[in-house]
Amino acid sequence: MSLTHDFQPDVTTLFLPGLRLGEVRTAREYVSLVLRTEPADTHTTAALLTSELVTNALIHGDSRNTACPRTGLLARRRPLHVTVELLAAQVCVLVCGAGSTRPRIAPKPTLTWDSSGRGLALVAALSATWGTHGDAASRTVWFALDRTAVVAA
Repeated sequence: MSLTHDFQPDVTTLFLPGLRLGEVRTAREYVSLVLRTEPADTHTTAALLTSELVTNALIHGDSRNTACPRTGLLARRRPLHVTVELLAAQVCVLVCGAGSTRPRIAPKPTLTWDSSGRGLALVAALSATWGTHGDAASRTVWFALDRTAVVAA
């Protein structure tokens, strides 16, 4: 028995080598480009949340990674890929990279000027839903945004 759907999902993936922090910008611009026909708040929010997840994939994971402040070159290579799925009612973005640790929302930073620790809280607050899955080798963190209008192709 096969299932048929009125709407064929549109899925596209960007593979990144995980060498530099500048890949966060590349991923953000990619998501903005893929979602350019969506309402501005949808593609802007998706780009912001993608930045958070790609930064987490490059910097965090099983062990903390560091980057050269001058060049953005990472101490350890962390390849990853970003997938955008355009579904009938939602836009889903998935970021998959190496690592087995389940991400968690960090407790509220003790200092108001702390520059990290808010990424997943932002994802949880701005997305319709989000989650994670993986195994001992890789981890995928994803979020979904409701589509306010289905765009005709």
